[in-house]
Amino acid sequence: MGMAASQARLLSITTRLSDNELRSQLINNSKMRLATESSQVSENYINALNEAQYMFTNYDADNKASYQELTFNSLTAYNEYNNQYGVSNSAGQILVSEKDGKIFEQADGDLETFLKSYGLENRTTYFEELAKHEVNGKVQLGTETNIDGTTTTYYSKYSAAEIETIYNGDVEDGGDHVGYANAMQSTGFNEYLKLETKYLDAKEAYFAVIENVMKDYANGVKVNANGLGEKTYADIVSYVQGGSYDSNAVNYFYAFEQIIKQMETDGKFSTALNYVYTDEDGNDTRMNLADYMLELIDDCKYTNDTTKNFKTDVTYDTIDGKQVAQFALDNDYIVRVTKGTTATDLTYELMEYDDETGDLVVAEAVDEDGATEYAWNGSTITFYEDNAEADKFAINFSWDPSKTEVSYTETLIGDYRNQVYFSNLQSLVNYFNDAYVNGFDASKFNDTAASNANYSDKYNAYVTASQNLANFIFGSTTAVTFNEYQYLDDYKWVADSGKNTTVDYSPVSDVLAIEEVLAIYGEPKYAYIKDGDYDQNGDAEAEWYTNLFNRMQDGYKVIENGLASSAEWMRYALESGLIVMEQVDDNNEWNSITFTSCSDITEQTNDLAVTVAEAEYQKAMNKIENKDKAYDMELKNIDTEHTALQTEYDSIKSALDKNVERNFKLYS
Repeated sequence: MGMAASQARLLSITTRLSDNELRSQLINNSKMRLATESSQVSENYINALNEAQYMFTNYDADNKASYQELTFNSLTAYNEYNNQYGVSNSAGQILVSEKDGKIFEQADGDLETFLKSYGLENRTTYFEELAKHEVNGKVQLGTETNIDGTTTTYYSKYSAAEIETIYNGDVEDGGDHVGYANAMQSTGFNEYLKLETKYLDAKEAYFAVIENVMKDYANGVKVNANGLGEKTYADIVSYVQGGSYDSNAVNYFYAFEQIIKQMETDGKFSTALNYVYTDEDGNDTRMNLADYMLELIDDCKYTNDTTKNFKTDVTYDTIDGKQVAQFALDNDYIVRVTKGTTATDLTYELMEYDDETGDLVVAEAVDEDGATEYAWNGSTITFYEDNAEADKFAINFSWDPSKTEVSYTETLIGDYRNQVYFSNLQSLVNYFNDAYVNGFDASKFNDTAASNANYSDKYNAYVTASQNLANFIFGSTTAVTFNEYQYLDDYKWVADSGKNTTVDYSPVSDVLAIEEVLAIYGEPKYAYIKDGDYDQNGDAEAEWYTNLFNRMQDGYKVIENGLASSAEWMRYALESGLIVMEQVDDNNEWNSITFTSCSDITEQTNDLAVTVAEAEYQKAMNKIENKDKAYDMELKNIDTEHTALQTEYDSIKSALDKNVERNFKLYS
């Protein structure tokens, strides 16, 4: 019975040992599979580390770079700080987005329509600003200062709105204006320039002849210059140009006045009222040059020798128990009058304001250098040149203190009088010389010039050039008279003449009107405005899409939105040569380039893919390591169990063997 039990136990242990061996083998197989899994996870991680992607560089206003995946969209999207790129297929067609392709098709070859679809409009504020210079609906063109200090203002024929229409043209509206740029390029304008050049040359030469004839006449006019005897206008000009004055300055001044009067008497001045004279009351009077010069001469007389009437209310104040009145003298001095016991008992004092205190004090008769400033003998003040003893002018008072109107006579004396007369004469002669031709009626000298053998060729050339230009403007050589020839280059005169002009002249008059304005206010500056916002750099975007428009003119193909946003397709298409990159240069020309040489394309590790792979690797490896540890623990337990079973097995088997041996000996 005991042997049978031992044998049964031995069989049980043998079974368990076999089971442990099987389990151990299975666990080892699982560990081998873990090694394979570990190798695969490592390989995935390494592939992610080795996998790179193409990145496109974008720049901002500070030239700072940022990066995004290279796709068709990222490569070709507008950025004013980026280089402009495109891609073309093997047929040389540039690839464009579905949006760009649709806009191009709708524009039907018109660039401005194409740009407007992106919110871009070419505009200027020039004409809005020009409208601020309008007076009574006409644009002011500047002013000219006359010799008497008054100014003459000049105006365009048009308002700012009309000038804008002329400048831009109104052809689409069926108007008469083709626009400044088109007018400049017109056949008519080119023909006009040729005719005008010949006309202006002939006019200049002929008017130089007229001027010489007129000067010959003027220089021949003789008058009696008081103690100087007979003097001509040429003598006066020579005296003035000499630059030095003497005691004869007064006589020359009055001789000049007599010459102007003689010329007017001879009927050599134009009767046209071209000059505006403003009198002391502020009233304007239009007159011809002769009358204008005589008014200016009278003004100079007023400056030289005159009686000035001050119509100032003068009332007496009580100062220190005495009645005192004060009035200004030449803005520098104050005359103080103190009344005595009778109305005619008057004491005069010359006062001035102290520079430091501002108080009214008695004027110094002698300055700090000892030079006499003024002298007063009771009724006459004599002023002197600064730091000199030379007489300047004297003032004689005549005042009835019962009246409020103060009168006095200011008389230039000594060398100062000569100096003032010469200075005024110099100004008058210089002005007269400048206004000479315009102030005379040239027609009064035409016969003289035409009959003079020395001048007849200039006369004939002027007539021929004028008739040719008149024929271009009016379609007839007889549309204007000889005296009207001189106005043919004045588009305002042509417009106001009431004469019919030719079709070819219309763009010419537009150009002349515009150039008159441009000379004063400069050229209009046009800029592309994005969505009506002047603060945006619309010009840069307009240039970008203009380049695209011009390239599409050579052929294009639309790329689907899905491919346009795919980095994988872009990489494949570039590497396989399916597409070729193009770049716009500084001259806005498209040039083919290799994508590997493009500095704005870089190859970078896919950080996102690496991060994902690393996370999966760590997760998988942790799982594998945990399984491996569990397997190791199970193998250890199996090994421990196996050792115990093997020991028990050996012990039972040894006991059985001894028991069998004893039985054999017992029954042998």
